[in-house]
Order: sequence, then structure tokens, then C-alpha cells
Amino acid sequence: MRIGVDARKLRDGGIGTYIRNLLTVFFGRKDGHRFVVFLLKQDLGALAHPGSPAEEVRVRAGKYSVSEHWLLARAARRAQVDLYHSPHYTLPLPIHCPAVVTVHDLIHVRFARFFPAGAGIYARTIAGAAVRKARIVLVDSGHVREDVMEILGVPSQRVRIVPLGVSREFTRRSAEDAERFLKQRSLPSAYFLYVGARKRHKNIALLIDALERLPRSERLPLVLSGPAWRLGHPLAQRALRAGVSTCIHFSGPLRDDSELALLYSGAALYVQPSLDEGFGLPPLEAMACGTPVLSSSAGALKETLGDAAVFLPPSEPDVWAENMTELLQNSVRREALIRRGIAQSRAFTWERTAELTMEAYREALNGG
Repeated sequence: MRIGVDARKLRDGGIGTYIRNLLTVFFGRKDGHRFVVFLLKQDLGALAHPGSPAEEVRVRAGKYSVSEHWLLARAARRAQVDLYHSPHYTLPLPIHCPAVVTVHDLIHVRFARFFPAGAGIYARTIAGAAVRKARIVLVDSGHVREDVMEILGVPSQRVRIVPLGVSREFTRRSAEDAERFLKQRSLPSAYFLYVGARKRHKNIALLIDALERLPRSERLPLVLSGPAWRLGHPLAQRALRAGVSTCIHFSGPLRDDSELALLYSGAALYVQPSLDEGFGLPPLEAMACGTPVLSSSAGALKETLGDAAVFLPPSEPDVWAENMTELLQNSVRREALIRRGIAQSRAFTWERTAELTMEAYREALNGG
């Protein structure tokens, strides 16, 4: 097959992780398939290397733009691809060949109140058009499968569950390496950790409220991945009112999975308070690094994390504070979570993701 893949979100957060790891596995396979990756100008040269089964094509269409429908469809036609894969919920409507689309979640629809006006309507409209056009719809979890069927009306026979994977970089790092990394970043030596976006559905406000309820003697710092927030940010203001702003630290930009693995390895406890998740990759990566996980019970998190995390409602900061304290003090329970977490994370590989995706490609090419 000659497979076209929209890789314009290569540098984005979760979707970028999906694109990079999926294509890395595909390019390492010796099955004769060729890939055409459609990229923005700044990403040219990031994927195709001598000997790889890939070629890069620049497209000038912005992400989530009207022009992407026409420009990507034209680029795919000129590249003579047999199959086109959109790794997020937009799909060029004039696309000439069989297509596969991945829907990671429908959070913009379910929690439209958390996003700019019109975002929910846009997401429902664009995702709805994409799943009607695609022969096969890929989802990360059974939770998203139910959403796609219920909200977008996709028949079950056209939906395939393809779980995400955990990069091999995510392993427990030595205490010495973690300590060196933390010193370089001016981070505390023991901390609660959250990795990911700070959108409202991620429910970071719950962590601030839980910190406020912890006795000062048991209040570890909370480290958030990424740059520091502005003082006027609603979460910064909430932390200030709660009297915990000095307890919150920021990792700064992380260059690669190796640095992220060091951040996970240094944490005493990973916390995931989301109101919804289509999969839940960061807590799974934390498990792979030997860090116990305290998670919301919402969305796909219980499905992804299995019996390897402690699950709590995403709306009870008192309960979170109690469990954060208990998990720091109960070494037997912590060790059990660590063992189960490592085992759980090993069940998810990008090789498996790629194999299931390739099966979907074949199915779509053969008529769906």
C-alpha cells in the first residue's frame, strides 16, 4: 500500500505522541508499504531519512482550517496514495481514496462549556463529517467507542478499538539520575506529579483543593509539567486563595521522553484528577517508571489502568487528600501498586498499536 498520513500535529501533545510513535514503528517494519506524510514547513526533515519507506510532502493548510479540506485532498491525490489516515477527528471531505480516521475523544462535545463558544458545535460537526466519510473509525478505548456510537451515530461494525502504547524510554530511572535531573530543574526531592494539559476538564483545581486540606506536615509539593503559569491564570489565583501557591512547582519544557521518565521517576505519587479521558497515557507512563498512581475514575481511566491504580471520584477533594496521605505512609500498599503498575504498562506497546492500525488499513482498503 501507499499510505498517506496527516502529520501536521507532529509537535502537539497527546496527538503528536501518537503520530510520532506510530510512524516510527511503521517505518521500521519490512512489509513493503510506502508512506507519504503531510507536514507543515517547520517539520520538514523530521521523519523521512535515507532508507526509510517514507516521503514528506509540505502542505500549507493550518490545523482545523477550512483550507485543509481542499489542500490535503489535493496533496493526497497528487501523491497517489491508496489510503489516507487522519490521526485526529478531521478528514478532508473531498478525499478521493479510502480513509481511516482516529477519534481520541469527544471531550470538546461532552464538556463544551469548558471551551470557547462554538467549539463543541465545531467538534461535533467536523468529527461527524469525518466519521461518515471514513471507512473505518479508530478509537483509543471502549469508552470513546461508546461516545462515537452514541454522539456521532457511527455503527459499531465500523469502529475499531486500538489502544495507545508506552514508549520503551519509560522505565524506572536510578535515584542518582533522578536526583541530578531534579537539581538541574530546581525541583523538590519528593513531590506529587501531574503531567499534561491544564484545560478545565483536566480538573487541576481538585488538586489545589486537596493540597489545601492536607496538614502542612504532610503536604508534599505539587509539580506540574511544562512552563509556569501566569499570576493572573485562574488556577494561579485559586492556589493563592487556598494558601498553597508556594507548594506548586513547574518542570519547565521537557525535551524528550528521557527527561519525562526522570520526572516520573522522581515523583512520590502521580495524580490524575480528570473529569474525562479518552485513554490516559501519562498515568500509564508513570506506572512504567515505577510510580504509584492515584486517579480519577472518570472516562477511560479505569479501563486503561486496570487494577494498578487507586481510583477516586473527581469531585471530592477531602477524599483525595486522605488518599494522598495514606499512599505516602502505607509502604506495603505503595509497593503493591508499583508492581501492578509496571505489569499493567507492559501490556501496552506501540508495536501492538501499529499492528492493529495496519489491520484497519487493510480492512478499509478492502471495502471496510
